[in-house]
Parts: sequence; structure tokens; C-alpha cells
Amino acid sequence: MKRVIIDTDPGIDDAAAILMTLGSPELDIEAMTTVFGNTPVENCTINVLRILEAADRTEIPVYEGSSRPYNCAEPVFAALIHGDDGLGDAGVPMPSTAAQPTNAVIELINRVMTSPGEITVMAIGRLTNVALAMAVEPGFTEAVGEVIVMGGAVNVPGNASPTASANLRGDPEAADVVYRSGANVVQIGLDVCEQVEISLAQQEELWAADTKATRFMHLVSPFIQAAYERRGRLHHPGGVRYNDMPAVSYGIFPELFECRELPVHIEIHGEHTRGMTVANQREDPGEPTTAKVAFGVDAARLTQLWVERVAAV
Repeated sequence: MKRVIIDTDPGIDDAAAILMTLGSPELDIEAMTTVFGNTPVENCTINVLRILEAADRTEIPVYEGSSRPYNCAEPVFAALIHGDDGLGDAGVPMPSTAAQPTNAVIELINRVMTSPGEITVMAIGRLTNVALAMAVEPGFTEAVGEVIVMGGAVNVPGNASPTASANLRGDPEAADVVYRSGANVVQIGLDVCEQVEISLAQQEELWAADTKATRFMHLVSPFIQAAYERRGRLHHPGGVRYNDMPAVSYGIFPELFECRELPVHIEIHGEHTRGMTVANQREDPGEPTTAKVAFGVDAARLTQLWVERVAAV
């Protein structure tokens, strides 16, 4: 099994992604760490605990991390997409469990350094925790097996600005640290997420499973579905998108993705381009590659696998 730490900011799409991992026997999820993003970090931590309770997986430890960006600027949240509480303000009960006392950055360092080369970090929120781990422990970069990043927009528009995805726009300095680090970075961004939509028929199939986990997703999904519908970002009537889901899926089914190794830089200075992933796609780029970037995905297979895995939780 692949040893995994999920660094997350739930978020309705984070919930969809996390439940998929919990239904995937290929993964050994050792811990979950939280970071500000879709909602303040305190809410993110509560939401991870809620998700784990819905999946009856409360044995997985949760560690709270960064509440502000790498440069200590004021954080920006996504209440219009995820609601004030991050889970669509759907009245999900408060968890009966609590996070561990250790800070997420310290826990990431301890676990990765104890098992060099063995742990994949699925970073489906801002990259603040991962960047801080790299800054505090220089050996982290070489010791982490892989960092799967949910973020970036190369050949498609951004969703937080015309040029940038939300996770990288939300902390460009942290993203810059991670992409320049030399770590094994995989970018699963909007170039593929835009292709992955759960159809109405697939949703109905999942809700029919009527498990604790599927009832949870059924409860929280209408908010993000309506938000995307208002913005014209859905391709089919009744569809729903969970952008974090393709990112964790790469860690389970990499064969479903078409990727290229590219030099990728994070824009941190531009007034209109902060957080942009500037990918050098020239035939002879003249510089080292920094990330494996996904451009294609077998969306039909992936969405059906999501239904099957979440139904199995």
C-alpha cells in the first residue's frame, strides 16, 4: 500500500476526495493535516473530523496547521463556493473527536523524516504547511516521496483569477517554495479538473447506496453544485464537480492521467498574475523540469471509480 498524508482545507470537494481515499485499499492514510483555505483552519480541522466520523475512520489522527499564508498576509477564504463553515452550511453535526496537539508542520516533518522516500503528501489545499516543512527541515525535500498538488492552470483559465487557481493564488509564496524545492512534484490542476464532472446519473447511483458516508456527501453537495451552476462552470445539467478528487485519484490511478515533465514557475509579483503557473512548454526549454503536469485524464473511468470507492466506505 502507498503511505499517504493528506494535507487539506475542507471544503466540499476535499470531502469528496477524502472519502474516495478512504474507500481505496491501495492507500494507507497515516494522518491528515489541515491548512487554511476554503474556510479558516479551525473550521477545516472540524470538517476533517466530521468527514472521518462519517466514514467511521476516527482512528486516523488529525493535526491542525497554518492559519495564514507563508508571508503572513490576511488569508482569503471561499465561502461563496463552500459556505461559511466549509461544508455548505448544511448543518453537519459537530464531531465528537478532537485533533492531536502537535502542529501539522511538525508532524509532517516527523513522519516524512522518519520514513525517507516512503510517504506521499497529497496537498489538496494551500501549500503553506508543505512549504513551511521544507523551510524548517531542509532534508524534507529529499525525504518526501512525492507531493501531489491540487492546483495550477496552464492551458485553461484560473478559477481564483483569470490566470491562477485558488490553491496557488491563496498562497503564491508557499507554492513558489514547493515548486523550486526540487521535490517530486505532481501538478493536478484545472487542466484536468475541468474535464471531471460527476453526472446526475452517477450521483443518483451513489445516493442509492445510502451509507453514512454517501448521506454525508448528499447533504453537503448542493451548495457547491449551485455555486458552480451560477457561474456557468458545469458542462451537463445536474452535474457536480469536486476539483480535489482528481488530485487524490492520481495517487491511486496514475495510469488514468496524461502528464508531461515541465519547468513550472509560480508568479509571485504580478498584479494580475499572482499565483499563475508559468509552464515552459517549448520543445527545448533550456532549464530543468520542476513538476510533472497533468493535461489529460480518462474522466469517464475516473468519475465511475469515485462513485464505486465512496460507496464502499
